[in-house]
Amino acid sequence: MSSKVISRNKLLYFSVVLLLSLFDVATVFSAQDSIKPPVWIGIYVAAGKVGLKWTSATGAIRYKIYRSISSGGHYKLIAATTDDSYIDPSVRIGETYYYVLKSVGAGNKESDYSEERYIKISVAKATVPVQPPEWVGALIGRRRIRLAWDPSASPDVLAYNVYRSTDPNKGFQLIGSTQDTNLTDTDIREGETYYYALSALDKNFRETRLGKVQTVLYAPPQETPGAVKTGAPEMPPRIIPEKLTVRRTRRVGFILRWKDRRPLFSPTDVVLGPDGKIYVSDTGDSMIQIFKPGGAFIRSIGEYGIKPGQFEKLLGVDVDRDGEVLAVDAYTGTIQKFDKKGRLIMYKKMLEDGKAIAVDLGRKKPITEFGIIKGLFAPDGRLYIIDNFNDCVEIYSSTGQYIKTFGGKGRQDGKFLSPTFAIFGKNGHLYISDCMNARVQVFDKDGHFLWKFGGYGNIAGTFGRPKGICIDKSGNIYVSDSMSNAIQVFDKHGRFRYALANERGKQIDMATPNGIAIDRNKRIYIVEKLVNRIQIRQVE
Repeated sequence: MSSKVISRNKLLYFSVVLLLSLFDVATVFSAQDSIKPPVWIGIYVAAGKVGLKWTSATGAIRYKIYRSISSGGHYKLIAATTDDSYIDPSVRIGETYYYVLKSVGAGNKESDYSEERYIKISVAKATVPVQPPEWVGALIGRRRIRLAWDPSASPDVLAYNVYRSTDPNKGFQLIGSTQDTNLTDTDIREGETYYYALSALDKNFRETRLGKVQTVLYAPPQETPGAVKTGAPEMPPRIIPEKLTVRRTRRVGFILRWKDRRPLFSPTDVVLGPDGKIYVSDTGDSMIQIFKPGGAFIRSIGEYGIKPGQFEKLLGVDVDRDGEVLAVDAYTGTIQKFDKKGRLIMYKKMLEDGKAIAVDLGRKKPITEFGIIKGLFAPDGRLYIIDNFNDCVEIYSSTGQYIKTFGGKGRQDGKFLSPTFAIFGKNGHLYISDCMNARVQVFDKDGHFLWKFGGYGNIAGTFGRPKGICIDKSGNIYVSDSMSNAIQVFDKHGRFRYALANERGKQIDMATPNGIAIDRNKRIYIVEKLVNRIQIRQVE
């Protein structure tokens, strides 16, 4: 064989080896390039520190935590960890911090930045100890069991853990963790009895003991309705009509950001002003954000703090026919009014009326704590305050003079278990979503019970967790349900008419709808609290 042939063969051999080596290197780099940033679970404040929590990324051997005091950049590396959580102790009260994460894989290959999350550091408050949650009940569906429980009274709860066993006394295994107050179990078999228990995880990632056991026999929905909380009315069987009456809606868009493209942070409520402007209570930012009908940002009202004109825990918002704005602060128990230009014109501490409120509720000790979800302007100018913590409604004059309180804790007509949102109808009646009683109650302007509709269940016309409520120009009543992620529509007598659906006639993709509002053209605005946006849909 000639030397030229040998040289050619050697050249071919080395070329193949080189190509294979390059292929191996490219494969390694491809695998490293594919490492993804962590996905956030949450960011929380506890004991003057910030707790960060994320899901593990495939291929990651550690994580880097970056922080900035401004959004969108200038991040500084503050820590690295092999865990999927981190406690940042070096924070100051009143400051806003922005965090991003990176995954680090083999060979120190880093991912891109994760999504940005931010949080304000508020003044530390006395907290309620974290305890295991209390069961609400279980809904049995086709190939699923949907579990629900009461939210914790402690603001330090990070998440809830759900455990299951086939023995009521042992063998409980974790089947899910969620920040919501419900979870659906689909890994089930017909005829099997399951035992569920709950624990709570605090913001320092410490877990409580397991709470009471919930027993559920999974059987065909037509035969056995399932278990409910002791003392609660029996759960109705699941009856799904062959053809559920729905009204299609078309998605128009979203409201996601306000000034300088800063995102909404845990919005709670939405109302429409007399000129069509959109008012959003941006709870995480302690501000009322105002938008044009098309969604363009106009301005903000308020800021974080405990002084007049500031909010520590802003929740509900309302606007009257003159453009005055009513806002309530759940933590400080204050009522504030602003004129149409955003200037503070009234500041009221409800603590001043603690004795009078206690007398009206039949209590001996003055009311010192409030959980105000919503404030409303009545047609006559009076102010109605929905107090979730005390399960009641406080009425004030337009200038903040205390008038009376009605309601109180209970399941009877006229009583409440965690009232949330409310609205006045054109008839002057007050419609209140009585969340944990799973119903809407209707009162006259003096707080006398008139009638109710709904009830706990999973058939058309019943609720799991009714929240937002609004009324269109025809008198139809819209109620959002954060448990079933649905919006049902009732006529003026409380009779079910239809459920809102998407363009294909299927369930709308929503994440825990809260406050809702509807304009004269049947464009509905839906607060999706957990995904930080307002979804806008046109009812066809």
